[in-house]
Amino acid sequence: MKRWVWVILGGLIIISSVFFVELQQNSKRCKNVVVQLDNKAEYPFFTEKDIKNSITLQGADVIEGMSFSNINFKGLEKRVLKNRLIKKCDVFRDLSGNLVVKIEQQRPIGRILGGLSNKNQSITGEIGGYLTEQGDIIPLSGRFAARVVILSGGFFKKSKNIKSSTGKSLIEFLKNLQQNSFWRAQITEVVVAEDGELTLIPQVGQHQIDFGLPEDAEIKFEKLKVFYKTVLPVSGWEKYHRVSVKFKNQIVCE
Repeated sequence: MKRWVWVILGGLIIISSVFFVELQQNSKRCKNVVVQLDNKAEYPFFTEKDIKNSITLQGADVIEGMSFSNINFKGLEKRVLKNRLIKKCDVFRDLSGNLVVKIEQQRPIGRILGGLSNKNQSITGEIGGYLTEQGDIIPLSGRFAARVVILSGGFFKKSKNIKSSTGKSLIEFLKNLQQNSFWRAQITEVVVAEDGELTLIPQVGQHQIDFGLPEDAEIKFEKLKVFYKTVLPVSGWEKYHRVSVKFKNQIVCE
């Protein structure tokens, strides 16, 4: 019986201690706002000052000096996430009394040509902006232009196409293209027809590449390597204006 009493008393002491520490922490005031930018981000779309301006509503809402008990952490996160170039935002306090704003930014894998409005759509009906790994279309950054492949073609007249099965295949294709240093440097534009077939525009040479649908990409790129290594060095880079790898076991050159 005594053992249970001591267990209950011990539990109450622990709960009371946790409650006291939590109460003590909440009563503390914010010393500084510390912004932790995405250190894995290749493209700096914003600065610490940009994030602080979002948090404080351009300085109108002073956070420093506020009691943590009066700070709405989730509300501050929502403020920051209004910037659609930001993928994730976590706001929390650290043991030193700082308000920490941790940022993860979006990862663009292509830039869709087209004039932008508030809904990423031009007056001609074409969407524009960056395409992300998740298949979202986000606005361009006024601070920095990401060096990603250009995307164009009739496929992008309807934003719902991005969420289709063909759109998902296209995103996988672009992710793989982004991760391959050679093809990332060589392919400057991907033209996507309304039916989803791809035409690749290379950096070097006067030819275009008929790639077909964004499937069996690894096999098709291997065929292209054969063309680049064995055909072009002999015939010259200016001889062909069209190369097709869309058909199985074939390379068609014109």
